[in-house]
Amino acid sequence: MDLKISVFLLFLLFTAGHSLSCYKCTNLLGSCADQKVETCPSGSYKCSTVTTVMQVGSAKVTTTIKGCASDCKPVTTQIISGTVSAQCCDSELCNAADGTCKGSFLLLLSPLFFYFLFQ
Repeated sequence: MDLKISVFLLFLLFTAGHSLSCYKCTNLLGSCADQKVETCPSGSYKCSTVTTVMQVGSAKVTTTIKGCASDCKPVTTQIISGTVSAQCCDSELCNAADGTCKGSFLLLLSPLFFYFLFQ
């Protein structure tokens, strides 16, 4: 087998063969400032962020829950006193705060880069 193809396949296996990791936190009042990294168990293929914003009297209460999910569908629903929204993604640590650089895209393109580099 050609060396270029071998290197390409080797990098492809290394980038695709690991478990998904997601940020995990449950914050009943505000944002998830103290989130931890969680390795998802078998059967969980997505990261999720569920945010609930409710109006309680004159105060707005926000609840955020992040973690691994086996099945997740993005949705925003109006409830009696606010909204519930769920966001889903399927790359490494993708449920971080908005604006955070997502390095998984670069990791997935690295086999292609090395293939062309050694061509």
